[in-house]
Amino acid sequence: MTRRRPFLALLFLVACGKQTPDTATPEPTPTPEPAADTADGQPDGETPPEPEDQRTAHARLCDDEGKAESCTALAVMLEKGREGDQDEGKAREYYGKGCEAGHDLACFNLAVMAHQGRGGAADAAEAAKMYGKSCDANMADACYVAGTIAESGEAGDDMVAMAPMLYGKACEGGHLEGCTGLGRLHILGSGVDKDPTKARELFTKACDGGDASGCYNLALAMEKGLGGKRDKAKAKELKAKACEAGLQSAC
Repeated sequence: MTRRRPFLALLFLVACGKQTPDTATPEPTPTPEPAADTADGQPDGETPPEPEDQRTAHARLCDDEGKAESCTALAVMLEKGREGDQDEGKAREYYGKGCEAGHDLACFNLAVMAHQGRGGAADAAEAAKMYGKSCDANMADACYVAGTIAESGEAGDDMVAMAPMLYGKACEGGHLEGCTGLGRLHILGSGVDKDPTKARELFTKACDGGDASGCYNLALAMEKGLGGKRDKAKAKELKAKACEAGLQSAC
């Protein structure tokens, strides 16, 4: 019985020496790491898009989306030469777009350029029209300037009759020179009834508010006794006041 042990031991050694197939365990596939973001939120290696400059942004909003305020903003930049070259022709064009889209300030600025002949030919009729649109939007300054153009006849004879109405709207809106302008028309009886008393009231309102031309016209009315009693001493004081305010014709 003891002689079988070497054989059993040999079987044990053979069994232990048997090897498994020589196949390597596959390595796990590494999970790719996400690309690191840069400070501006763009992945490494990608160039961020260039931001739009203000002119380009306003042009896009005006031309593509019809944003009136952007049309006006771009026009101002072009007129003043901000963030690029000055181009009054383009400024006038974009003020026109802003005005057509309903922006009152664009109409006013377009009127100024048309009246002064900047960015194109001078056009008093177009200027008066644009000032009129701004006046309708209760811009008293526009009413006054439209009144001066109408009174001068620059925009044609048809506009002359509108001067009293335009000066009146300017005066009601707090533009004191409009009060003086309307008062002068009442003295002359130009486009309105000749009414020195009304004129004197308007001159007084303008003068009390600080308009030098109102004080001067009131002084002239007092010197001649128009619309009230004659008062040469008061007229002299008013002329001095107008002169001190910078009105050379009163000095």
